[in-house]
Amino acid sequence: MSVEIKLSRSNRIYRPNELVEGKIVTKLSSSISHQGIRLNVNASVNLQVRGGSAGVIESFYGVIKPITILNKTVEVLKSGRISSGTTEIPFSFWLKDPGEKPLEKFYETYHGGDISIQYLASVDISRGYLHKSLSATVEFIIESEKGLGLISLSSFSFLWVI
Repeated sequence: MSVEIKLSRSNRIYRPNELVEGKIVTKLSSSISHQGIRLNVNASVNLQVRGGSAGVIESFYGVIKPITILNKTVEVLKSGRISSGTTEIPFSFWLKDPGEKPLEKFYETYHGGDISIQYLASVDISRGYLHKSLSATVEFIIESEKGLGLISLSSFSFLWVI
């Protein structure tokens, strides 16, 4: 049994106001029943503290608790059955709902030495207490409009020009 998330764009690059589309692909040797299929979309900023720039307490931990910048759950299917073989279940979601006042600030995906901004989509096929849930995760990339980006997190400030 396996599950995989395939995004519609092979490069996995999206802008904050775009629709993200894809398929959840299951490969099963026998049919299974499930209690729902949910897609969780999470984004976080992770800061790593290095010895020279950290305070005494922070240097003990090495990593500051991640800061969540996006947390969204999309119900793809209600409870039911998935047949044996390969099944493709389509999904789509808006990163930033059209017409809604933006509560989240989207930053570009970034993986550096001291900071990481990561966007993940995870699927969870819940199968009840007696069976292990099936899950998969894929990272996608957020690319913002050209301009100036600024992140101010507590006492840390990062500035970059695109």
